[in-house]
Amino acid sequence: MKITLTGHKGFIGSHYYNYIKDDYDTVYPYDKKNGIADNLSNITVARNAPDCDVVVHLAATNGTRLFYENPTDVCINNTLPTVNLIDRYRNTNTKFVFASTCEIFNGAIDEGYYPVPTDEQVPVMFNNITNPRWSYSIPKALGENLVANSGLEYLIIRYFNVYGPGQIDHFINEFVERCKQGEYYIKGNDTRSFCYVDDAVRMTDMLVRNHSNLTVNVGQQEEVKISVVAKLIMGIMEINPDKLEVRPSPVGSAKRRCPDTTLVKELTGFTNYTSLHEGLKKTVESLL
Repeated sequence: MKITLTGHKGFIGSHYYNYIKDDYDTVYPYDKKNGIADNLSNITVARNAPDCDVVVHLAATNGTRLFYENPTDVCINNTLPTVNLIDRYRNTNTKFVFASTCEIFNGAIDEGYYPVPTDEQVPVMFNNITNPRWSYSIPKALGENLVANSGLEYLIIRYFNVYGPGQIDHFINEFVERCKQGEYYIKGNDTRSFCYVDDAVRMTDMLVRNHSNLTVNVGQQEEVKISVVAKLIMGIMEINPDKLEVRPSPVGSAKRRCPDTTLVKELTGFTNYTSLHEGLKKTVESLL
């Protein structure tokens, strides 16, 4: 099997690439970090992507801080590569795997319309369409629609708060860096469900190999307050957790987020999740 993998130097992409690179006939890696030649926002570059059996499109501009600081670039960078890749492969027999996000649920959950844990059938909704927070999730919702209606065999994976070594512009690594500077605050005390990257990669590989024409949540069904995670990190770093300060959440931040993982368990049989403490320990140690 031949795979074209976008974002192979990114967070999830690099871990996925290392996991699969010796198991497939060929893996064609694409990443903007390789230089201008691999910038898939360029339609000419995308049209020259190689023939393959599967495209796994993990490339993205991600990071909560970036959503607020540079929403235009976030929106463009998460829209054009998807459009261009679908244009390249839509008249082929290639399977298209699209990395989406739990961010698309924020509006529906915060308005109280649907329960947490959240399954794959909860409608996508954006309240206050001008909120820069949606600069990431709107392109992802658009991508889901494009992929599902492209005529291609497809798989949509909605990742829920994947974390681990190598991640940047994320709450965990940013909090560790603040702690190293003697600043012990978090922005909000919402709930999340954190999934260690090795677990997410294993589930992704099983889904890519065996399933099509589905939308699947990938994450861990364990809801936890951000303050609990912060205090675990402080404990690992041997800092008194009583020093933690909770500041207001960014506008648009979901108050709760946790996936219903019934479907992914049925499809993959995966249940051997890395514990939050173990995953945080590995992540923190990689940052020290």
